[in-house]
Amino acid sequence: MEELELEHTGRPSAPPGDAAIASLRRALAAAEAELRGASGLLSAQAGERAREEALERLRQVAADLERAVHASSLPQRGSVTPAAPVHAHVLVADDEPDAREALAGALARALDGGLDVTTAADGQEAVDLTRSQRPDLVLLDLAMPRLDGFQVLEQLRADPSTADIPVILVTGRGDDAGKVQGLNLGAVDYLQKPFSERELRARVERTLRLLRSQTALRELAQTDALTGLPNLRAFRARLDDEVKRARRYRTSLTCVMADLDELKPINDQLGHAAGDRAIAAAAAVIRGELRETDFGARCGGDEFVVLLPHTSAEDGRVFAERVRARMAQSAISVGDCPVALRASFGVACRAPDQEDQPADALVRAADAALYAAKRAGRGRVALAEPGEVKP
Repeated sequence: MEELELEHTGRPSAPPGDAAIASLRRALAAAEAELRGASGLLSAQAGERAREEALERLRQVAADLERAVHASSLPQRGSVTPAAPVHAHVLVADDEPDAREALAGALARALDGGLDVTTAADGQEAVDLTRSQRPDLVLLDLAMPRLDGFQVLEQLRADPSTADIPVILVTGRGDDAGKVQGLNLGAVDYLQKPFSERELRARVERTLRLLRSQTALRELAQTDALTGLPNLRAFRARLDDEVKRARRYRTSLTCVMADLDELKPINDQLGHAAGDRAIAAAAAVIRGELRETDFGARCGGDEFVVLLPHTSAEDGRVFAERVRARMAQSAISVGDCPVALRASFGVACRAPDQEDQPADALVRAADAALYAAKRAGRGRVALAEPGEVKP
């Protein structure tokens, strides 16, 4: 491959359409639930021809919304979906300056400037930069000083923070043994020198598209469909990360558990669609109070959990009181029937100087405080005593 000039490009932001589409899907799902609830009320009072016609219209609109939600996530049959533009951060690791710059320049040019390219001059630098910058993809030469490509792969795969970053091996070796060894260590593909820019583009674009598909599936698996909040699986992963961070930097971490009061009567009297609307409305209140560093999730049913990093127990109590008050002001209407939102809250804090303990000890303490709030009359906030956060 001929020598090419290295081009530096700014890293563009993620496509703005993804968040808008996700928001649209949540809105459509909420509207579908609302319409189904309204049709249930009309059905109970049906008798006149006009009511029957209105009932049928509502059901049809709900069905259309359901199809729209499903169709928005799938390509239409017979249509051609254009390739998404590549926007990614790629690390190029090669000990030869000319080869390193040629590869980086070829990437920038072949992928239309849609890449932010960082380079590393040896294996150890490749490991350090991957850990600190978390690139979307690593192009890794096998023959390098300090650490060779195989050793880099072993270290990246052994580190949970880099284990999922895809690596394409770049090698001048033609033997299958080296390729097989690299693939067995976790490389996703390989490029054998010399290679064309066309081959480079094809392999990089393929890897990035696979990465995006896996990321989308992972996000879907960790998102609660009704509320759009993360689900219990996502919360457990975040809890471990936040507790480790709090231990490392000796900072406080507060957990707030919330549970809707009187949801069963809503379901029994107005139907489960009304109950779903109440849950979605409560989730919207919680989401509106979260800071960028906070994390809220739906645990299941009508229970929610929130992690507040760098937050004291008293500040966590203030947060819970604010959410409780906002919920009380956010009554929903089902037909002519207003439905009030009431919830109980439990708050527990892991102090900066707290001894090591299982991550779920904090959640158990918040859950115990929640049930104390329930026993005390509901619709209130209970704060765990400092000694209650224990193994």
